[in-house]
Amino acid sequence: MNILLVCAGGFSTTMMMEEMKKTINNSTKLNIEDFSMEAIPVDRLKEKVDHYDVILVGPQLGHKYTQIQAVSEEHNKPSVLLTAEIYGAMDGATVLKQALLAHKKHQTAMA
Repeated sequence: MNILLVCAGGFSTTMMMEEMKKTINNSTKLNIEDFSMEAIPVDRLKEKVDHYDVILVGPQLGHKYTQIQAVSEEHNKPSVLLTAEIYGAMDGATVLKQALLAHKKHQTAMA
């Protein structure tokens, strides 16, 4: 699965991405080779969205989520606005679960 993380500058999402990778590496059920991740600033979303299965949005972009969600839907991609609590804790396991659930729900809706 290809996961795109979006925030204001791409810096904090890079840290979150690393926590998600640690979760995958420590898992007995998940394989890191099955995942591709990138963290970018929001102004690059339109150029990158087609290459990813799910879009994760940092809470600092909550005020722009309606526009981000519109771009995601236009490209038939699910998006998740991460909560400040989970994001602030750098809880990579929970964020990864949210990405997997959003992707699965989207796939089910498309079937």
